[in-house]
Amino acid sequence: MAAPQPWRLCVVALSVVICCSVFHSARASLVSATKRRQLQQCTGPQNIPTLQPIVTHAPVIDLKWLDKNDQTVIAQTKKTDVDVGGLWLSKDGAATWVEKSQALNDTIKAAEPVQIIATFNQKSSPAKLVLLGVGTYIWQSNDYGNTFTARQTPTKWKGSGIKSMKMHPWRDNWLLVLVKRPDCRSLDHAQMECPHDLMLTQDLFGSMTWTNLTYNAGGKVAGFVDFDWAANLCPFKNCPDHVQVADETVFATMYARPGDYDQPWDPDVNFVVSNNFFRDLNTHVRCGNMFELVGHSVYLAFANSCPVNIDGGGRHESDFAKGITLYTSTDGGNAFVQACLPVALKQEGYELMETHDGTGAIVIVDFLIDNGFMDIPASSVYTAGPHHALFSLSLTDVYRADFGFSTDFARIEGLPGVYIANQMVARPVDDVDDYYDLSDSSGKPLVESRITFNGGGLWQRIPAPSYFNNPKCNRCSGSTTSCWLHLNGMSAWDSMSSTLPSVYSNPSAPGLIMATGNVAPTGLGLDDDLDGTCTWLSSDGGVSWSDVGEGAYIYEYADWGSTIIMARHPGNKGTVADEIRFSIDYGRCWVSIPLFTALVVDNIRIEPDGQRPRVVVHGKACRRSSNPNCSYLANDTRTSVQGIMYMVDVQQLMGTKMGQCASTDYEMFSIPTSRLDKTPACTLGKQMMIQRRGQDKLCFNGPDYKRPIPLNTTCNCTQADVECDYGFLRNGGKCSPLPKERMPHCPTLESGSYHVSKIGKRLVHADVCEGVQNIIPDTDGKGTRTDGGDDSGGGGRKHSALFGFFMFMLVSAVLLGIFFSWWRFLATESHKDSVRDVASLLVSLCVGAYYWVVEKIRGRPSGIQEHDLGYFQPLGEVPEQEAGIFTLK
Repeated sequence: MAAPQPWRLCVVALSVVICCSVFHSARASLVSATKRRQLQQCTGPQNIPTLQPIVTHAPVIDLKWLDKNDQTVIAQTKKTDVDVGGLWLSKDGAATWVEKSQALNDTIKAAEPVQIIATFNQKSSPAKLVLLGVGTYIWQSNDYGNTFTARQTPTKWKGSGIKSMKMHPWRDNWLLVLVKRPDCRSLDHAQMECPHDLMLTQDLFGSMTWTNLTYNAGGKVAGFVDFDWAANLCPFKNCPDHVQVADETVFATMYARPGDYDQPWDPDVNFVVSNNFFRDLNTHVRCGNMFELVGHSVYLAFANSCPVNIDGGGRHESDFAKGITLYTSTDGGNAFVQACLPVALKQEGYELMETHDGTGAIVIVDFLIDNGFMDIPASSVYTAGPHHALFSLSLTDVYRADFGFSTDFARIEGLPGVYIANQMVARPVDDVDDYYDLSDSSGKPLVESRITFNGGGLWQRIPAPSYFNNPKCNRCSGSTTSCWLHLNGMSAWDSMSSTLPSVYSNPSAPGLIMATGNVAPTGLGLDDDLDGTCTWLSSDGGVSWSDVGEGAYIYEYADWGSTIIMARHPGNKGTVADEIRFSIDYGRCWVSIPLFTALVVDNIRIEPDGQRPRVVVHGKACRRSSNPNCSYLANDTRTSVQGIMYMVDVQQLMGTKMGQCASTDYEMFSIPTSRLDKTPACTLGKQMMIQRRGQDKLCFNGPDYKRPIPLNTTCNCTQADVECDYGFLRNGGKCSPLPKERMPHCPTLESGSYHVSKIGKRLVHADVCEGVQNIIPDTDGKGTRTDGGDDSGGGGRKHSALFGFFMFMLVSAVLLGIFFSWWRFLATESHKDSVRDVASLLVSLCVGAYYWVVEKIRGRPSGIQEHDLGYFQPLGEVPEQEAGIFTLK
């Protein structure tokens, strides 16, 4: 190629300079216009008055709205580290409050301390209220809490001994309570649990007569372990035709002899069903322990140490000697099918999460990663596709804090298929290896956030915003690598040490997601030092994000999502709040409300539907060493602090600036394809358009607003609509089979009722795309063959393999017989020496080949050797042809 002429280089250089100048000028104009537009949109009410506090003797721990107009509110308070609390009542939507603690005390003549642990009010008659105390007393009111009468529990069981309680979903007067037997004094919790009775009342808001279902059983039950109303299979009376449950039907797990319940997964605990409150009961599954009702199905943990199988017959050797096996039932607990997971459920535990459509389940399995120095708690997420019993690994090494109670896995409400999780990966060492395993790392793991828009079929990192409102939130300034956003999950909110607000969404506010967290370049992750912690908001379902507060804030949505309220959260530093902020344009601009008294904020609460632009901010008093507007002097030494509440009514603050929305004030929202491409994305096989108020419209939806049913347009099937099926694992863009010899027994496949595609892919749960044959050639993506072959769930291939193995053994036996005869009768000593030399050479070659293969495997881990599937994870993005398991694309 000829060298370019110098004058041509000058022209090119000049063109580049001119283009760059035009670009920067246009960019500056765009930024300036954006700032001007933001300033124009930020015009709010003038001279906002300072909010006055409501002071309580102890901090508020819970609030409950009673009437449909949300005017009657009760607040429970509790002194710090003391089982003493109180009750407050508001009749004007939380604007003013009256204390009712003394009224409760008067009804029992101060026989025991007053502390409320639960409140119930009747849906059909909301003026009727019941309060359960921590002791032996229960209070009733028929006039919204103006007056109370007290009742003592039968057998004097205590509220502090309640393990769980559940209202009937259809009968608003029926309550079941699982409570510790009052005469039990457990001497050794490791070897013996106190027996629990199941108490029933069918007139909670009336005479409140209690029946002990243990006594009802007439000696057949020594104690209950778990329970639920069968009606919770379909709480809205939307059960499929094949699921028939009566109002009185109760599911439970129990043991028949005292002392039998003495270990976590106990073979002496059985799953039973009763239709007449245990005067009669049917044992449906021996050794059935804990259970959950999820997606119209019963998910039951079966103890692997059971002497019989789930049908009561002779026990075959278990796939796993310890732990449990999960079973599912779709017919109301009558027949169970083994849930097939490619991993053993150990004693670390598991939890279930319902899918967005309410018909499926996600299993989150806890396990420990041993790196030789410590046990790292982690979880793996398994999703079921079209079949309720076939689970495949969606994401592993999900973060679970040492002192937290939850796994960092969040379902984004109102947006089917969208989830956010935090995944642990080993920190890179000198950028030597792209692939590594947490068990090989001696340091603290890196925690990175992931998001999926297709129900867990594909996970990806969350890109950091390209523009920051608060410069301190930009921790990637000057970095040459990609920048990512990492968000705190539920383990941060449920932590026993310090708390941080986690990923939060609400179906009343479609598209809005808020969280605390930080951005970081590749190689760094979610920090716990709070230096870079900021508060983040997405208004498009998690595609793009913006920083809306420097530091940690607590947040809530109001008026069906048109209004956002937030206040400073203390986090690890004990930061106090002296203002409350609100936004009426999806977080683009914020208005500050000054507070008369600063406080340490605990939470922001709103009535259950989130339908009014009015919230309650509550917390506790602080010392003036933190803020001059705090209640207490800097040297105040009191241990019991006051509670502080603020009612924030945004509609009242805005006055006449915002009226009622008209039909022209609404937009149709959908998740965009990307940050730059606002074309509606296809999620779960459809474009879903949801009505919400436009960002620039200054109006309120109002409490009577009814959001129309979303408009859905079906999409053609793509790779985004499929995930790896049971027995397969994502490997770049393909699904690679797991070793069959390490896969557990799976009756659903062996029975031929479900067929796994040859390419190992299936439709994601609830996906409705069209043209699945263009993606999966041999099945309909739901377990039915479409290629005309034998629909036997893979059994045909097993018979072919067995026949081939038999023929191989037969031919080998014949050849060995011929060789033995030749060696015994015909071979000379010279012939035998030659054979020995050849055999020695072959053995050497085989040993060398073995070590060559081992070295190759060690140099490129396949990721399918760990029993708990703690697979190797790539740190950065790699070419697809070199991509390993769970490559992030």
